[in-house]
Amino acid sequence: MPPGGAGGSEHGRTGEEQNQNHPPAIRRRDEPHPASPFPAVASQKQRKKRKPASAAAESVSEGPLVEILARLPYRSLCRFQCVSKQWRQLCSDTIKTIKRAPQTLAGFFHNRLAGNLCFSNLSGGRPLVDASLPFLRGRYQRFKLQQCSTSLLLCKCWGWLSENDEFDFVVCNPMTEQWTVLPPIEWPDDKDDDDDPQCFKLRYPFLVFDPAVPSRFVVFALLIESVDDVAIYSSETRQWTPSSGWEYMEYPAVVPDCAVFLNGMMHFLHLSIDDPFIAVLDIEGEVCRKIAAPDGMLGATPGYYGSVGCSQGLLHAWYMDPHDYELSVWVLKDYATEEWTLRHAIDVPQLFGETESDQEEDCDQEDGSCKYEMFAIHPEYNVIFLTDRKAVSLSYDMDSGQVHPMCASGDFLGGLPFIPCFADLALG
Repeated sequence: MPPGGAGGSEHGRTGEEQNQNHPPAIRRRDEPHPASPFPAVASQKQRKKRKPASAAAESVSEGPLVEILARLPYRSLCRFQCVSKQWRQLCSDTIKTIKRAPQTLAGFFHNRLAGNLCFSNLSGGRPLVDASLPFLRGRYQRFKLQQCSTSLLLCKCWGWLSENDEFDFVVCNPMTEQWTVLPPIEWPDDKDDDDDPQCFKLRYPFLVFDPAVPSRFVVFALLIESVDDVAIYSSETRQWTPSSGWEYMEYPAVVPDCAVFLNGMMHFLHLSIDDPFIAVLDIEGEVCRKIAAPDGMLGATPGYYGSVGCSQGLLHAWYMDPHDYELSVWVLKDYATEEWTLRHAIDVPQLFGETESDQEEDCDQEDGSCKYEMFAIHPEYNVIFLTDRKAVSLSYDMDSGQVHPMCASGDFLGGLPFIPCFADLALG
């Protein structure tokens, strides 16, 4: 199935019809009983004839049992190792295989209007993860997804007795069910001799996770009380520290949808009216350079008309004209020259099968936002994902020009791309 294609299923005959046409086969007494595919539930008689544990696990590893285990949640596999020696070896081998396997885009997390979090597989079918995040339910009543950084989620969580203005920011891995609460922002006040630390409100955190170094994550937080500082949280130290690399920079009006982690550096898109640019920061929060945005992005609005992303290890930027909905996608192939190459120009209404009369009727949006949205780019292929914000989401292959519908019911109108990671994290 091509990237972005929606999965489907064929409806066969009912079980009653099948039984009428094909009555159950009758096994003769001299025929042997079928072997149980589950080592833990095999009979005592079968155990006497069984091969050694290593040989049994090896013979079963090629069978359907491994296929079943590979589809189970990561935590379930870890728990199943306690069933028996055979299960421990079998599950351990499956876990090692999962960890070694390269991970790619699996699907999208998205918030529904009803307030619940959902996950849609890229290829359709049963969701890869439990979007209800059951491991958080013991402490929190509800939560809202703020950001997804490849494998980690940043959620705003409300306790069972919390008011609307009382919440925690939680970083979690839905595959391993590890999670941590971001602490309040505070550090010693160098300008004051008192022992009271400087305290800041945590309002706009931005999560950074590098799959190449899965043992840690970093969170950037813009400080409303101080335009010269940015707070940096490290999961290794479990502390916030100030970064003063913004003294002579324009105020960092960062939108999570307009930032990407690439080559060990953060890239924040600043869509100012006169001179849009991309600020490049190191993991310590220091501004290293500024990259001018493509000329065609002049006048873009963060989150609606333009954004940035990473595909095939290269920085990409895109902009959708709010009048004719022409989407332009650029790629930065050479950092030294900082010259952008126009990757593709797309007439978005045509992708959704709209006529000219439909476009004229929906020309102006009441809320001033763009009618269509490009909400993601595939990290490995020249494939982009778009929605009409009403009912339809689709993927578009920029190489072949093929369109693959993803949803037409309005249940999925864009989301945050998720790449699973099974590595243990340094979560406090």
